[in-house]
Amino acid sequence: MSQTNGKLSKKDHILKAALRLFSRQGFHATTTKEIAKESGVAEGLLFYHFGDKRQLLLQLVRSFSFAPRIAGEEERLKKLQLEDALVEYGLSYLRFLKEHSDYLMLIWSPEMIQDPEVSGEVLQLIGSIHRAGESMLASGPAGERLSPVTREAAMTMLTSSILLQFLLHSRFRGEAAWDEEASVRELVRLLLHGLQGAPKA
Repeated sequence: MSQTNGKLSKKDHILKAALRLFSRQGFHATTTKEIAKESGVAEGLLFYHFGDKRQLLLQLVRSFSFAPRIAGEEERLKKLQLEDALVEYGLSYLRFLKEHSDYLMLIWSPEMIQDPEVSGEVLQLIGSIHRAGESMLASGPAGERLSPVTREAAMTMLTSSILLQFLLHSRFRGEAAWDEEASVRELVRLLLHGLQGAPKA
């Protein structure tokens, strides 16, 4: 989201308010009047910036992407050993998920899963996450020998595993301790070395 002089713009306030309301009570159940009240702006400003509630939703879905964050770290990550780079990538992705749990609740809600246009936007966001990781895999000595299909499958496995662990620990918070870094490192190790490299029981 854009910022002006270190402060959120009115447009950003509307997006943040809409996200809170959509994730709590659903897109269809939320009115533009409620969004305006929650964001502290006149309802007309919402229409000025977004046109209608539907366009606001689509802008909101597009606004939260992990890709720009990881793109900013890509040069630094490429200087690391591949395993360390993937661990850093995984931990950064996990931090992103934690910061945007309301967004996850919204895009994975039954209401949004059944929306083809939103699902299309989410698919593009997922693709951008994988592409960022794939470029790291390709830059390593082992990664250069991998086909694009294999690199895509590897990043899908890593990010989906992290997402699933995050969702489980969010749902059953406090019931099991979770060493995030050790967990991500083990996922990466399994990804790079396979089960043949796993320690014997």
